[in-house]
Amino acid sequence: VGLPPSPEATDAFLRNTSPSAYERLIDRLSASPHFGERWGRHWLDVVGYTDLVSYDGDTTGIFGFIQDRWRYRDYVIDAFNNDKPYDLFLAEQIAGDELVDWRNAKRYTPEIVATLSATGFWRNAEDRSESAKELEYKWSFLHNTMQTFGTGVLGLTLRCARCHDHKHEPIPQRDYYRLLSLITPAFNVENWKDPKQRAIPSISASEKRSLDSANAAINKQVAGQEAKIATIRKDREQHLITSRLKSIPEPIRDDTRAAIATPADKRSKVQAYLASKFADRFSVKKEEVEQSLTTQEKATITGLQGTIADLKRRVKSHGWIQAIYDVGPPPATHLLERGEFKAPGPQVQPGFLDVLSKDSTSFVSLVKPVPGSSGRRMALSRWLTKRDTPASGLVARVMVNRVWQHLTGVGIVATSENLGMSGDTPTHPELLDWLAAELVNNGWRIKPIIKRIMMSTTYRQASRRQGLAVITPNPRIVDPGNRLLWRARLRRLESEVIRDSMLATSERFNSSMGGQPVPLKYRRDGVASFDTEKLPTPASTWRRSVYLFQRRVYHLTVQGVFDQPTIAGSVCRRKASAVALQSLSMLNDSLALEQAEQFAQRVWHNAGQSSAKRIELAFRIALSRAPDSQEVQWSSQLLRQHAARYQADGSSVDQASRKALMHLCRVLFNSSEFLYVE
Repeated sequence: VGLPPSPEATDAFLRNTSPSAYERLIDRLSASPHFGERWGRHWLDVVGYTDLVSYDGDTTGIFGFIQDRWRYRDYVIDAFNNDKPYDLFLAEQIAGDELVDWRNAKRYTPEIVATLSATGFWRNAEDRSESAKELEYKWSFLHNTMQTFGTGVLGLTLRCARCHDHKHEPIPQRDYYRLLSLITPAFNVENWKDPKQRAIPSISASEKRSLDSANAAINKQVAGQEAKIATIRKDREQHLITSRLKSIPEPIRDDTRAAIATPADKRSKVQAYLASKFADRFSVKKEEVEQSLTTQEKATITGLQGTIADLKRRVKSHGWIQAIYDVGPPPATHLLERGEFKAPGPQVQPGFLDVLSKDSTSFVSLVKPVPGSSGRRMALSRWLTKRDTPASGLVARVMVNRVWQHLTGVGIVATSENLGMSGDTPTHPELLDWLAAELVNNGWRIKPIIKRIMMSTTYRQASRRQGLAVITPNPRIVDPGNRLLWRARLRRLESEVIRDSMLATSERFNSSMGGQPVPLKYRRDGVASFDTEKLPTPASTWRRSVYLFQRRVYHLTVQGVFDQPTIAGSVCRRKASAVALQSLSMLNDSLALEQAEQFAQRVWHNAGQSSAKRIELAFRIALSRAPDSQEVQWSSQLLRQHAARYQADGSSVDQASRKALMHLCRVLFNSSEFLYVE
């Protein structure tokens, strides 16, 4: 679930001597709502999800922000929590608009909204077409989308076939454009909709008509109340002008009024003179009008403003769904010579990859148009998941390989983005085949596969193995890279999990789920921080990292240091570096410092006055174990030295002890045991 267990949860598990205790623990964790947040993050990486759709190369503003894009993120999290079958999960993302009759629905059910939101799958590539109208940006979006689909779903490098027959895979250029033609009814370069034009209201057409009608009636009432206020102020303004006119000689008073009312370019010389001399008498400032209002008039205006505020509160708005749907009849698709849209070649017919097809999965046999849609994307989803076919076999292998990767650190095929001939060979091909068959036979459900792997002896190995020198042959010599998994791999936690674990350890963690992303702001040097002026609540700062505003390049500093990926497309594998800047950040970053202080407060209030008990509780919270004797000695020495230093600077004994405890908490945050899974 991506969060550390509490000391109480750890103790309860260790006390449970039942043979099924471990299995029940897996069941409990997979039923947690945090499961979907953890595993949904993996899929959001695969599709290259951000809260933007366009360029992200400037910190002075947030370009390409798309309202309510978060609905797709929430759909993914809910799908994993509900263990939605993977074949349905793909179908809803590829062609959700064809699965529900959203155009004719009298009202949108939560299911309709979620299924439409799922098609946001196709809207993750960088799309600059709102500001840049050139064709090259539209074609760039199409090709980038195909690349994400190829690596994310098929585990193939389709992009190589954009310009020529693939040099390493049995994918001719013709097949690339046949596959591309399946999405061009939605992304028609001749009938293009930019990202904001594609958004549809989160309510049905009939609901929107009713809402618009009700709002129009309210706005009419608001306009009436505002007109009354304007009349009061206008009358007061005229009263001031009339008073000032008394200072103008009566014989020329009417002529002056007429001169002021005449446009400057049409005034006679006399009128121009009168206007220049007396214009200031007719100019009344807003402040003067407000000051001249009577007590009764002010009371009347205040009452009218209250009525207006009440009326405006009754105005209802709707959200948006960043969906995909066919924008018209399917356009002709041509093979592009050398991949250039300016050099169209012969027309191609819609279809799939021949190498992964057979007669029962031909495009003609699977396509079934529906009103308002060509049915091409639904045919694609059927081709991908039709049982006992080459395409579904590959799709299943790609998914279980990623599950294996997330649980053990490396996939059975290490290049989880490329299971083709140009990718790595599987270390255990029969295991990969068997897991793929298990996935399909269990109704494409992901949770049983995760449990199956986690229940295995292979998964439950330790990362440290003793006595290997007496084993023949020695695994360290035969398999020094541990490709065959004779021990568990040491794995660094992802950037989000590190941040979330600090929040959980300090008890600041805000477990609220879904909705608008937490807003961030960015300095010109790229440093990101929370936009406190736009936070819904102060506690929003401590929400789980998956709910922070997602950009392509700029992330919270501590997350960037721990390899938060740059989103330029599908991210199937994250890097895990080990650099000095990580240790420096965990000791000095504002997030680490603040959470270490809160962690220390938690220990201080729960461990009592004993230094030994504080050390033990700090270890149990951060590392889920008690410290050994040497760690107790080191920790005690650290507490004494820091306490003495703070007392020398004038702090009381109590204050010095609290500050010293914070330093111990910082050390635990920075320990490899906190940052790695053994």
